[in-house]
Amino acid sequence: MNLRHLDLVQLAYLRAVARAGSVTAAADALAVAPQTVSGQLGVLEDRLGVELLERVGRGVRLTDAGKLVLEYATEMLSRGEDLLRALEGSAGEPTSFTIGIDEIVPKLVARRLLEPVLALDPAPRLICREGNETELLKDLRARRLDAVLVPGPPVDKQGLRVTLLASSAVAVYGTRALARRYRPRFPASLAGAPLLLPGERSEARRLVETWLASRGLEPRIVGEFDDAALREAFGSVGAGLLLAPELIGTVLNKVYGVERVGAMPELQARYFLVAPERRHRPAAQQVLEKRAEKG
Repeated sequence: MNLRHLDLVQLAYLRAVARAGSVTAAADALAVAPQTVSGQLGVLEDRLGVELLERVGRGVRLTDAGKLVLEYATEMLSRGEDLLRALEGSAGEPTSFTIGIDEIVPKLVARRLLEPVLALDPAPRLICREGNETELLKDLRARRLDAVLVPGPPVDKQGLRVTLLASSAVAVYGTRALARRYRPRFPASLAGAPLLLPGERSEARRLVETWLASRGLEPRIVGEFDDAALREAFGSVGAGLLLAPELIGTVLNKVYGVERVGAMPELQARYFLVAPERRHRPAAQQVLEKRAEKG
């Protein structure tokens, strides 16, 4: 057996079948005939001398050997995609930068942090994918994303490059009427104040509640929101006071008309850029990392 037995097209077919769960679905995604996919995978099995797939009901799944082959195939295909991107960039052609954004990262924060990408000349096509951290990191390791923006460093950093992009104190904001009412004697004024908080399952919620409890403050919780943009929208009509990083305070005022009531300097919001450790890095990623280094 030698490298001539490894055909990248056949490996790509194997990856597609593993993702789709059936040869027919994979063929549809690849825009080829099912016979083409099954035939090429049969050739690959003959060359490697192992069975890669086994039938399960109406679909298929990878054998143990198939899982091993897919593990290496994913890395090989990803490196090939990296090569094409590098050549594309060196030729001066428009490139893309695909970034996953953790769903709990405020959208205004993401916009603020990604603005340097749009300032590049030529600017790459910015493709943003929103989702939960676990799924985004899975896509990142599979090279379906160039980078991921998260509110905390991942637990498993193996093979990943983690860069702190921004750190900002959390502050309380409200409409002009609410700000005038609760700004005096802040933070004691938060006792009994109407508050819009992150969802109860979030780490941010736990930290806020701990901060309030340590000061003996019991606000009136009028709303809980997993989505920061929705929380900001309710805050803009005076439904309650909201919490947000100070780094977007000016934008919050312009977009929603809310004013700063007071800061919680002990609470720091941090945002990290996570990307695979590799020799070639997209220009957009390099710009974000250099900006972070400058503070």
